[in-house]
Amino acid sequence: MPNDFLRALRKEAKYLAAAFVIAAIVLKIAFHREDLLGITKAAASVMWLFVLPGYAIMLHWRENLEVIERLFAGTVAAMAINGIASYYLGLAGLKIQNQTILLPAAIIAASLAWQKFSERKSQQQQSQQGPEQPKA
Repeated sequence: MPNDFLRALRKEAKYLAAAFVIAAIVLKIAFHREDLLGITKAAASVMWLFVLPGYAIMLHWRENLEVIERLFAGTVAAMAINGIASYYLGLAGLKIQNQTILLPAAIIAASLAWQKFSERKSQQQQSQQGPEQPKA
């Protein structure tokens, strides 16, 4: 992956960290009698199950949408994809204990592979068109 893509990911990591902190604060307010470790584990599981796969899904639209828009839309999309895929994987016989680890990892891997494929395809199209001629 190109360096500009990795720089953009590093820049947007602060938004992901902020989403984790916000999720932990909201969960602490909602479950004020629980200890901090339990709240942190719950926030981490929300991040792993929904926010990170959603962020990876929405990487394709990083030029068109802002980070916050992609986080919200991606989280909702990841919730939907996780629910549908979990249902069908359960029908296929994969136990739910395995799905919580495998399903988000598969969504993230597929999204990153799609991102790399689409970047490679656009680079090939640009190289076939040749350099742009300056307008006179």
